[in-house]
Amino acid sequence: MYTTKNQKAASRPEVKKAQMRDIGSGFLKTFLVIAAVFAIFAGLYKLGEKILSSEKFTVKSIRVEGNHSVSKSEIVKAGGLYANMNIYSLKTDKIKQGILGHPDIEKVEIEREMPTNLIIRVKEREPMALLKASDGKILPVDRRGHILSENKLENAKGLPLIITAEETGVQGKECKDKKVLTALDYLLVIRHAPERNFLKIKTVDVRQKDALIFKTVSIDEIIFSEQYSSDEVAKIFEVIKNLRENGRGASKIDARYEDVAVVCKYL
Repeated sequence: MYTTKNQKAASRPEVKKAQMRDIGSGFLKTFLVIAAVFAIFAGLYKLGEKILSSEKFTVKSIRVEGNHSVSKSEIVKAGGLYANMNIYSLKTDKIKQGILGHPDIEKVEIEREMPTNLIIRVKEREPMALLKASDGKILPVDRRGHILSENKLENAKGLPLIITAEETGVQGKECKDKKVLTALDYLLVIRHAPERNFLKIKTVDVRQKDALIFKTVSIDEIIFSEQYSSDEVAKIFEVIKNLRENGRGASKIDARYEDVAVVCKYL
């Protein structure tokens, strides 16, 4: 059988021993690297445990900013915060979701002020109207139709009262009656109308089919469609402007028709 010189050399005992030493050295180096990595992770784990158990990083001050009718204690409770929490172990997303569960809170920001202070910035929902449901209960609602808590009733004094045939919804959730949302759209536009078109809305009745009936301090009925229409708003503003310029008032204005129906009265 033919054998090359290299094959003969590789078969020598001393060459085989050298190869085994190289393999063993490679395994040893790999083992040492793995051991070093584990040691680093173990050290980091112990350091983490030390930090999480250290009193130096215990939350000692919670500052709440932006709240008005919602108390600091309500916000802290909603966020699930408690005494002696470690500032590093705080799960800010979970805290945010808890605080956002409060019916009067719209936005939340949380900042760690190392090593022991926590800052919570909130934006409260503000009432745009009062909602009277079929059960007679009255609660504030914001611009988007979210039902607020009783805390906001003081802020809602003098706001329009929206009367719905639906039952009271869940605080912090959107009102189920879609016509209430349409009424809020109309109220928003009317609120920002020029002074010449200003209307002081007292009530909005959304119980009628195909109609939203607004009552002002001087007009018994302003009727809009149950689907928001900017054209109807524009027509109402034009009618109001003309009536005032001519020293006249109206007891009823129906904007649902192409030609606005007006029942006039003298001022």
